[in-house]
Amino acid sequence: MVIFALPDLQLDTLFAGHREESDTSSEPTSEEETLAVAIVDGRKHEVVQANACALEQGVTLGMGLGSAAALCQDLQVHPYDNDVETRRLHDIAQWLYMITSDICLCPPNGLLIKVTNMLSLYEGIGNYWAALQAHLKHLNVQAYYSTGVSPYSAMLMAKQGRNWIESDRKALNDAVARYSLTCSELPNKQVEKLQRVGIQTIADLLALPLPDIAKRFDIDLVNYVGRLTGQFKHPVDFYHPPEHFCQYLELLFDIENIDWLQKPLRRLLNQLEVFLKLRDKVAFELSLILHQRDHGDKSVSFHSAQGDYLAEKWQALSALTLESIKLDGPVNGLTLEIVRADEVQVNEHDLFSGIKGSQTALELISTLQAKLGQNNVTSLTLTDDPRPEFATQPRVPTANEKPEVNTHLPHKLRPSLLYSTPLALEQKITVALGPERIVSGWWMVTL
Repeated sequence: MVIFALPDLQLDTLFAGHREESDTSSEPTSEEETLAVAIVDGRKHEVVQANACALEQGVTLGMGLGSAAALCQDLQVHPYDNDVETRRLHDIAQWLYMITSDICLCPPNGLLIKVTNMLSLYEGIGNYWAALQAHLKHLNVQAYYSTGVSPYSAMLMAKQGRNWIESDRKALNDAVARYSLTCSELPNKQVEKLQRVGIQTIADLLALPLPDIAKRFDIDLVNYVGRLTGQFKHPVDFYHPPEHFCQYLELLFDIENIDWLQKPLRRLLNQLEVFLKLRDKVAFELSLILHQRDHGDKSVSFHSAQGDYLAEKWQALSALTLESIKLDGPVNGLTLEIVRADEVQVNEHDLFSGIKGSQTALELISTLQAKLGQNNVTSLTLTDDPRPEFATQPRVPTANEKPEVNTHLPHKLRPSLLYSTPLALEQKITVALGPERIVSGWWMVTL
């Protein structure tokens, strides 16, 4: 078992956009380097997470809000939100699911991974851990980790910042035995009760036979010891990726300029790319909800006629669409959701002609729809009506609706554009073809 403890998960989530993007722009830059930020538990009014700037000014974990504010006058305080960490925990699990299986969520800030099933694939724990660590590095989250013979043993050492990967069972058991009972998952009342009878460390507790523990203490302690040592099974619920993509991102500060939404939106699009890649799908329509402070939500739709999964492609389409959007108030959060998705469609190209141009026809349609609006881009389809003005009809081009070619219709030499009302000729002309007899459409008149 490998356990990841994420002690600053909400703080890392707030600053994830700044850590992932290092390019310079008109948007405010790395707030984490200039502002002291603390996450405060609203019930106890204690600091539970703090960034480096706040720690340098004397703020410590467990400190009261009043003391922290006195030490740091510019302290930015955010209330602790369990839902933020839980959502981020699901995002991390989905990202790790690309290279490993059997992931268990330990809310609000822990991940448990079963290692044994992956060792044959990666040919040893060393290669497996190198791949896992490199993959997790992209998320820019602070993590403590450890292996263990059981979930409880790995959890105990990870929370103490052990940060080691060991496959020897005896070494793992010896390491766990050295810790105090206060580091365990036992309730405080149970720890105090054990300390009163002289049991101070895990080694003291493990020295007692399980029958003696059952006689002198309750069954919960017996179950804990059995699961800690691996003698009892520790049932867990393994993570399964969701089938529907809907992600919310809380912004570190209110944004009033629509252009500044591109960088936080990029993070959501990266998560979208991972989601679609895992399922071998493409998205045709996305919905972005802008949560505006005191002005309600504003919904924006992004469309792709061809269907894309790459974050880079959706970033370009979203930038064109957002150019025409005006905000009613400052935005404090984003929600991105898939409206329409489907399996990847294979684009068939002629072997000898190849692909001509840098983008396909559907990619061009997507770009025009994003720039001009979906209802302002149309294509033509042939009809059986012999009248020139009704020989073609406009339609909205989509990926699933390919242009119909009526091969049975004769090809006629007609202008590509007709006026709605005929105009008189003012120049002398020479008739090259025709004339063509135009009927009035008498068959459509109802008697």
